[in-house]
Amino acid sequence: MTLRVDGEQQTVHTHADDVRGVLAAADVKVGDRDEVIPALDSEVRKGDTIEIDRARKLKVTVDGETREVWVTAPTVDEALDELSMGRRDVKLSASRSSRLPLNGAVLSVNTPKQVTLTADGRTTTATTYAATVDELLDERGLTLDADDKATPAVATILAEGQKVTVQRILTRNVTQTVAVPSPVKTRTDSSMTAGTRRTVTQGRDGSARQVVRVVYTDGKVTSKKVVSKTVVTAATTTVVVKGTKKAVTKSYPTGGGSLNWAALAKCESGGNPGAVSPGGTYHGLYQFSVGTWQSMGGSGLPSQASSSEQTMRAQMLYARSGAGQWPVCGSRLFS
Repeated sequence: MTLRVDGEQQTVHTHADDVRGVLAAADVKVGDRDEVIPALDSEVRKGDTIEIDRARKLKVTVDGETREVWVTAPTVDEALDELSMGRRDVKLSASRSSRLPLNGAVLSVNTPKQVTLTADGRTTTATTYAATVDELLDERGLTLDADDKATPAVATILAEGQKVTVQRILTRNVTQTVAVPSPVKTRTDSSMTAGTRRTVTQGRDGSARQVVRVVYTDGKVTSKKVVSKTVVTAATTTVVVKGTKKAVTKSYPTGGGSLNWAALAKCESGGNPGAVSPGGTYHGLYQFSVGTWQSMGGSGLPSQASSSEQTMRAQMLYARSGAGQWPVCGSRLFS
């Protein structure tokens, strides 16, 4: 009779009357998972054919997911049939006609899937047999350096409709020279009117050299961080004295005929003879600049002069140059 094992045929001469006896005569052993047709207890007659398909443990990876299965197929093509994948469009790690070994059979199967890839300023949609993001990037000739980022991660198993994004990340250290502002130390002086300030010592700005770590993502700056800073020139301290003395409202002459000097003073300084503008440029009731004050014969700071003197010199300034010296509030003189 004929004995066919995994497709390989031989002729057996025996007096055995069942399949089990024929196999014993041919010294062929079968395992529990092997497929024997007809069954071992079946009777045989002259000229019969016995088919044996050996069981193989197959380590199969389908789209990146690995499992172990038992198959009795001797070839890759027949194994795919057993796995219900025989008619599918797939990419295999071995040809369909390859024979599977009895031990250590390994097979990779990749199915086609449509994915969208965004990288280096371009977005493309394509069909791929790649199992993972890493395989897709390799297929497309895209290499990631240590800083570049793929989303999802490179080990992610691709699914139908998967969207993959590659971000090119570049890190650079930039050296800069920056100004170090003069620190300001403020003291109080009870002899000066509240709201007045005076610079005792004018400090000097310094400079420093700093290293900034700049991160670029796809060519755009996404973060900056100072990683080191070295002083080149030390800044010196500016000392400012501010008054704490409660302001005393003083009467001052209205003078100048029918001109309303009180209204002008209220508009310019709120009627505070010790008022100083935030930048320290203008002083007193009528917000004289120091230069203008001195041109009217004043000495020191206008904000430190009496209300009467301030009004007198304001009247002198009006007589010389008119209400235009107070471009915003000058019209109040005529209210």
